[in-house]
Amino acid sequence: MIYMKCRAQLGHLEAHGLLNKYLWMEKCHLKTTAAVVDPNAQGQRNATLPWFWSLDIQGDSVSSDWMNEFYRVHWLRTKALCDQWVEELLLVEHEIDWTLEFFLFKASMWLRRLMSTSGAILEGHKCYAIQQAHMYQELAKHAHTNFIKTNPTFWPIS
Repeated sequence: MIYMKCRAQLGHLEAHGLLNKYLWMEKCHLKTTAAVVDPNAQGQRNATLPWFWSLDIQGDSVSSDWMNEFYRVHWLRTKALCDQWVEELLLVEHEIDWTLEFFLFKASMWLRRLMSTSGAILEGHKCYAIQQAHMYQELAKHAHTNFIKTNPTFWPIS
């Protein structure tokens, strides 16, 4: 591939500024896109453009309506993808909080059942309630520990 040979020569010339601008090109970067032809085509939802489409080439979108449309479509797709990930992050943070709250709720529920029984309680029922409360407390502790490992800044929302 001519591009790779030219890039290798830039490396020999120690043109690091240009090497930072013109990144390594892989075969997957050369795939074509039909987003402008058919923006609703199946399988394009998570498609992103290769790095060379973001190079600042003056006048390429001004001189061509097709290129202007191409950049507009891909910018909107990238913005939508970014918005989806922001929303997903928010949902995951809440789901983590809901998981911890559920485990703690179930632990307290079993302890309330144990304390609220009037009269004689069978020893087996008492042991089962204690075991269930302990299990849910351990699940909450385990989940909290793993959430902290994943994200050290984690703090429950509620």
